[in-house]
Amino acid sequence: MAESTTATTTATTTPPATLTPPVLPSHVKKPNEEEHKKALAEVNARIDKLQKQMDAVKEKISKLPGKSDNTRREELRAQLAELREKQAEIKKGKQAVYEQLDALNESIRKKVGNIKGLQSKVPYKTVAEVDARISELESKIESGVRIVEEKKMLQEITLLKRNRNAVEGLDEQQEAINKERAIYDGIRKNIDTEEAKKLSEQFEKAMAELKTINAEQAQQREQRNKLYDERTRIKGLLDEEYNQLRTMRDEHRKANDEYYTFIRQLREYKREQEKLRKAQEEEEKRKEAAKQELELASLPAFEHELTLCDNLGNFLQSFLNKGETNGTTTGANNEEDTKNATTGGRTIEAPDGVALIKKSDREENYFVGGGKKKGKSGSKKGANSSSSGANPVSDTLKLPLATMEGFFEVKVTVPTKISDIPSTLEKLQERKAYYLAEQPRVTEENKKKAQEKIDAMLKA
Repeated sequence: MAESTTATTTATTTPPATLTPPVLPSHVKKPNEEEHKKALAEVNARIDKLQKQMDAVKEKISKLPGKSDNTRREELRAQLAELREKQAEIKKGKQAVYEQLDALNESIRKKVGNIKGLQSKVPYKTVAEVDARISELESKIESGVRIVEEKKMLQEITLLKRNRNAVEGLDEQQEAINKERAIYDGIRKNIDTEEAKKLSEQFEKAMAELKTINAEQAQQREQRNKLYDERTRIKGLLDEEYNQLRTMRDEHRKANDEYYTFIRQLREYKREQEKLRKAQEEEEKRKEAAKQELELASLPAFEHELTLCDNLGNFLQSFLNKGETNGTTTGANNEEDTKNATTGGRTIEAPDGVALIKKSDREENYFVGGGKKKGKSGSKKGANSSSSGANPVSDTLKLPLATMEGFFEVKVTVPTKISDIPSTLEKLQERKAYYLAEQPRVTEENKKKAQEKIDAMLKA
């Protein structure tokens, strides 16, 4: 019964928990500090080189001339504006002449346009050229040609004769253009006075100087823009290097974090493993204690009391089976056997009516039942001592403390007289019967209490 209960208790306990060890991801490796420092040094070297180039460009920019002095430029612009006003006043005073010049210029332009339009139709500029072409075609016809060619030549001759009048008009128009140009040049020559020429020369001189100043400023601006572009280019390269530097540091920091996070997890796993191991050891100890507790509780109850009743009964029965003298002698010689039949070693107060005697007195009057007979010499000594003793047999029963303690344990009154032994034996039998009757119930109660204690122990 005890073994089955123990097996049930062990089977219902929770199996020990297990922890999954952390695994280092495949992409995570321990960062190499030396390689990282070397890569950072290379990037910093490139940054230093670019920074020197940037400093050189900034120095060139600082040496450029400052903002141009536009005083002379503004003076020239004012001078040109003044000259324009004077020229406008002169032109205004001769407005009629200028209007005539404009009319002549417009007439010349139209006539030139007409001549160009007519020349695009007739590829001859003079009447002589037209007559020469007509004579050439007529001579070819007279010399004899094919009919098809002759027809083409006749058509061309007809067209040339028709356009001959237009060509004569070209000569007339060209003569008219030449006359108008001569008139235009004459009027223009009269307009260009000394004052107008002087103003024109001043205007051209001021304009030339202004163009020179503008060219110099444009050159400086171009040089400055080139330096600015170079500075922008170097700054872009520096930004790229700094971004790469930050990226490398961030990646290195991230790799460090990932790797040492794994290390911390591994340490935590080891600590948890150690804690779990200790908890399992404690659990095993509790299980072992529970097993022992249940095994002890599963033993039949009152085994000690039943054995004690039997031993005490046998001990008292020996007094009834033997005479007082033999009982006394045997009791003195077998005091150690009596202690083994009862529980010994504990100090017990004797009940009322029982006299405690010294060890020397117990050696003389000590009654023990069930002792073995000694040899012949021992029997003779006993007989001699009995025959030589003059004291009468006493009814007083003297027991050692260990034997008295056994009676206390089974809750039976300690007999003080030999005549009390029969009633005491009956009481011992009653107690034994009581123990046998209560043994199943008490055993189950002990097992139940032990199981409750085990459950509380395992839950803790």
